[in-house]
Amino acid sequence: MKPSIILTCFALIGAAQGVAKPSAKQLGWMDLEVGAMITWNLQTYCMEENNPGRSSQKCQSMGYVPSLKSTAEWNPYALDTDKWVEIASSFGAKYIVLVADHMTGFTLWDTKLHNFSIAHTKWKGGGGDLVKDFLTSCEKYNMKPGFFYSSHYNWFLGVNDFKVGWPPLGGVTYTQEQYNDIVGKQLRELYGYKGAYEVWYDGGVDTVLTPSVPQVVSELVPDALCHSCVNFSRDVGLRWMGNEEGVMPLPSWGASNGTVNGDPHSVSFMPPSADTVLREHYWFWWNNTENTIKSTTKLVSNYLTSVGRASNLILNMAPDSTGAVPQADVTAYAKFGAAIKCLFSDQIYDVNITAPMQPAGTGWAYTFTVPATRNMSFSVMEDQTAGQVVNEWHLSAGGLTVLSSTGIGHKRIVNIASEASGPVAYTLTVSSSFEAVPKLRRITAYNWVGKELCDN
Repeated sequence: MKPSIILTCFALIGAAQGVAKPSAKQLGWMDLEVGAMITWNLQTYCMEENNPGRSSQKCQSMGYVPSLKSTAEWNPYALDTDKWVEIASSFGAKYIVLVADHMTGFTLWDTKLHNFSIAHTKWKGGGGDLVKDFLTSCEKYNMKPGFFYSSHYNWFLGVNDFKVGWPPLGGVTYTQEQYNDIVGKQLRELYGYKGAYEVWYDGGVDTVLTPSVPQVVSELVPDALCHSCVNFSRDVGLRWMGNEEGVMPLPSWGASNGTVNGDPHSVSFMPPSADTVLREHYWFWWNNTENTIKSTTKLVSNYLTSVGRASNLILNMAPDSTGAVPQADVTAYAKFGAAIKCLFSDQIYDVNITAPMQPAGTGWAYTFTVPATRNMSFSVMEDQTAGQVVNEWHLSAGGLTVLSSTGIGHKRIVNIASEASGPVAYTLTVSSSFEAVPKLRRITAYNWVGKELCDN
């Protein structure tokens, strides 16, 4: 016997209002769902001379930054960008954002603006170009590359919160105009490598103090997804969602003026990315912190509260001072990737909804089938080509509400327990404050019975 589920959608029609529509680039980015960030820079090597192996992401505030002399002696001999990309692939990442400059001014390419870069260390005997190697590895493994660049802090040039005038590690002071010029020229170098899928500006962009940023972005990488580019995002903007815990707050709206939850009535579509770390809470490698590595269960939870809440998950990778990702981290990433594959391996229902929903009374209806199971993962995707319009949704069976939630967007994933011995008819009701008729893209169900050990 064919089990059947009835999906009924009711739209509460409000006053005529515009809906922010995602671009094709933004829709494609949301479909990637999982990305990685490689956080490796001078902070990785930030250690006291008499205590090698100690590293801190807060080394500047602790009063210690490696000297130019010690930096020139640095030799990350185990650095292999192929391995970095392989590790990211192990947990399902489809794109990687490389931190090419993180606050220190130390660049991972051979900038011609100063000698404070990876090319002036002992890596590869000097003259190494990490950005070039990274792009080669991404192409080899079909991974989309991105670049993170800090314009709000620069230790080498003496910049704090976009403003010059702080003690420069490089010993030379600059005017605000000179700093803006350097930023623009460095971005021309970085984006001149070609191929950037995403560009990321931690802390955003000050378009008054560093107007060269939007100018170069629009000129050299106009089609790259632009993270934290609120003031000049156009149709490729992405946003941070307010925490580093991998937990997207609800409701989760793609339209946003830069706010945490988003705003359904914003004129701009700017989907969220939820970033988080493997070692709690270290963005850069810190020796002897293996005890802080998140459990597989916690990482799966991060997945469900990011991807399962209409946000991409960005999981950090922090190679050590040799350039290698520690084996304990490699194992944790692989177990996380295996757990996700395990949990979503037993698909019991899947329908791509291409036909328009049919009117049924005051709403719309769609009928489909799901077999019985005691424990099910339920996934629903909204068709956002014309914008995200679902405000609230309720799932019910046999006249009883199973769960209620707000917003759908790219994808919502929820878990449902049932004692039924046969097929169960569910009804999904949605409301919208827009005139547009809500459209669904895909509904999927996975059997989770027997999957209790997937995340162990």
